[in-house]
Amino acid sequence: MRTKQSNKNFIAIILLAAVLSACSASRDFLSDNFAKVKSTHQKVAILPFDVQFENPANRKPDTRAQKFFSQQEREASLDTQKELFAYAAKQVEKGRYELAFQDFSKTNKILAESGIRLEDIGQQDKGQLARLLGVDAVIWGQLGITITRQNRYSMMPTYMGNDGVSTNVNLYNAASGELLWKTNLTQRPNSRLDTPHHMSSQLIAQVAKHLPYKEK
Repeated sequence: MRTKQSNKNFIAIILLAAVLSACSASRDFLSDNFAKVKSTHQKVAILPFDVQFENPANRKPDTRAQKFFSQQEREASLDTQKELFAYAAKQVEKGRYELAFQDFSKTNKILAESGIRLEDIGQQDKGQLARLLGVDAVIWGQLGITITRQNRYSMMPTYMGNDGVSTNVNLYNAASGELLWKTNLTQRPNSRLDTPHHMSSQLIAQVAKHLPYKEK
């Protein structure tokens, strides 16, 4: 009887270790005056993310591969923005956040009409962007995707090095441009079903659930 119980405990520990190794997070940063600023926020916009693909197994891709990844990064940037908006909107529907998120299509339309290119958002003053968008704060982040598999079509791919997805997400105040909150998350693959998109989606879902606007 004790042996069976010991085996169960051992399996539980292994499963917990696997979960912790698959997804890790650093301690969030929260500004000292966030509680005061939070009360003034009614609408938040989510900007397209800066997405970077890296394949250490092929550090010098040919021109065709480079163009492919550039287009893929652009699409992933917009997909990440759209996913975070959708997940955050669900949290609002569930009553966990008492504020609104600007529709991502409206955000992108204003940016385009103002001549702000997707690749330039990272260098822009986030406070100015928030004021341009007519919101009280903006969320912007970076997403890094590392893939070292030589053959992504293999039935039994081997994950090496630092394969996985990592992100840092930042919240900026419109009035001051101040960084109010920041979180860093990393997701590692556990099986061949853990595609970059699947891992990215898992991270973004986590972010949406843990924004600092959560009602207690």
